[in-house]
Amino acid sequence: MNSIVQALTLSSVLIGAATISQTQTASVAPQAVPTTPNISAEKPIPTQPLIPALSTTPDQSMETKLVIDEEMTKIIYEFPDYVPVPSWDGSITIGGSETMAPTLIAVSEAFNRLYPNVKFNIRGGGSDGALQALIEGKCDFASVSRNMSEAEINQIEIDSSKDIIEIEIGRGAACVYVNADNPITQITREQLNGIFSITHSMTKEPIFSWKELDPASPLGQEWISLYVADERSSTTRTFVDFAMPNERFTTSYFYLEPSPSSVVNACCAYKTAIGVGSFRHRQPRAKALAISADKGKTFVLPTSTTIFSSQYPLSRPLQLVAVLDKQGNLSPLLLDFVRFILSETGQDEIHEDGYTPTDPKNLPAFIVRAHAAAAALQTLPNQSKSEQPSAPSATSTDAP
Repeated sequence: MNSIVQALTLSSVLIGAATISQTQTASVAPQAVPTTPNISAEKPIPTQPLIPALSTTPDQSMETKLVIDEEMTKIIYEFPDYVPVPSWDGSITIGGSETMAPTLIAVSEAFNRLYPNVKFNIRGGGSDGALQALIEGKCDFASVSRNMSEAEINQIEIDSSKDIIEIEIGRGAACVYVNADNPITQITREQLNGIFSITHSMTKEPIFSWKELDPASPLGQEWISLYVADERSSTTRTFVDFAMPNERFTTSYFYLEPSPSSVVNACCAYKTAIGVGSFRHRQPRAKALAISADKGKTFVLPTSTTIFSSQYPLSRPLQLVAVLDKQGNLSPLLLDFVRFILSETGQDEIHEDGYTPTDPKNLPAFIVRAHAAAAALQTLPNQSKSEQPSAPSATSTDAP
C-alpha cells in the first residue's frame, strides 16, 4: 500500500517539478549555416594499400589517461544519487543523432533494469529529421549533438504551437582525424578552411597537397583526401559552423561517408586521409589533431578534460529536446528518465560510452527539484502525515 501511495505522490510531485519556464532553456547558439550540398564522390576511392595496424604510442600516456578518468569520476560523483521509485509503465521514443543513439540505448538499458515495463524506441537518422518528428508528435525526445540556433528554436515553437526545452545530458566533440602514421599533430581554422572549402574564404589559395600544408611532410605532393559524413550529421554541422560557415565543401578528392564512424575508419586505412568524425569514435590508427581557433597562437587537443571545459574549439553539447505541454510540463515518466540521466548513475553510463559528463553545477532547476522530491519521498514510510514534504513549486526565479 505504501508503494502505491508513494507512486501516486511522486507523480504529483514530478508534475509540479516539471513546470519549466522559457527562461530555463539553453542559451542561444550562433546562427545556423545553410545545409551542405549532398556531394558524392566522383573519383574512385584511393588505391593505396591499407596501412597495417602497427603498434603506436597513443596521444596520451597511460598515466595521463588515468588522471583524466579520475577527474571525470570526481565530476560524476558531484551528481545526485538516483533514488528509484516503485514502478513505471509506458513508452519513450527518441530519434535523432547517430552518434548519440548507442549511448542512449546504454542509458535506457540501465533504466530498464529498474523499470522493465518501460518500452524504448531509439533510432538515429540525424538531428534535423528528429526535430521534425518532434514537431509532428512522432517522438518524445529529439537527440541533438550540437547547439541549436535561435531561429531554429523559434521555428520549432511556431510549427508545434508549443514551447520546447533543451536539456544537456553530456558533452562531445567533432574531431579532425588523420592517419596515425601522418606526422602532423595540429592544424588551424584557416588551414581547415583552405583544405575543405571550395571558396576558401580564410586563405588566398586552396590547399590541395600535404606539401602545401607542411613543406616538410613526408607525403610531399600527394593530394589530401577529404572524408566527411553527410549534411544530416551534427558532427559535420559543428565542423562547418567552425571552419567554413556559409561555405560549401570542395569537390576535389572529397568522399562522402554514411556516418562519422566510417570517416574515422577511412582515416585508419588511408595515409593521405583527413576527415571529420566524432570524439566518441576515436581509434588507435586514427589521430585527432589539436585545433587552433586563434590563428595558431594556441592549439588545443581534444580530451575529456578540454571537451568538458569547452576549451577545445569543436566541443558541443549532447541534448535531449522535448516539446512541453500547455502547462509547461514534461510528463512524469519523461521527467524521471531525464532525472535518471542527470544522476550519478546516468552520467557514469554516458562517460563509459565515450562521452564526457555535463556540468553538475548547471543542472536545470526543475531537475534539482525532482531529485529533492524523490529523496524526500523515500522517507515517507517513517514520517507522520504532518511531517510529509509538500510538492515543490516551480517558478522562473528558481536557481539551477
